[in-house]
Amino acid sequence: MSDTTFKNSVLLFAEVIVPDLQDKTLIQETLFTNFDQLLNQLEYQADSKIKLLVSVIELLSFVYNFKAFHKLTYLKRKLFIDKLFQFPVGKIVAGLTGLRSLVLISYYGIEEVVSKNNNNSGR
Repeated sequence: MSDTTFKNSVLLFAEVIVPDLQDKTLIQETLFTNFDQLLNQLEYQADSKIKLLVSVIELLSFVYNFKAFHKLTYLKRKLFIDKLFQFPVGKIVAGLTGLRSLVLISYYGIEEVVSKNNNNSGR
């Protein structure tokens, strides 16, 4: 899997987890920068496992949807990811949970997001 495909797949997965990311290119870029930094700080070979998981998501998209993950609409991606969280193989679900955690940490590590959430909490 190329770096570009990996990045695009992670961002499409991230949009499902954080719908606020849709059509926000700058925030997506910042999220991926944060994600990449986190990935590089993980224990030995964890980055390889995350990349393998993203490849599995791509493969399972063909199996379940007969389409590449990036060709699915947002709604179909959401339904597909929701289905994967119910997958009968525990390691897949555990990996998805880890990937979701990395996405959320990366998202809430963005200054603009933190500022927005702090401003909204004062209402």
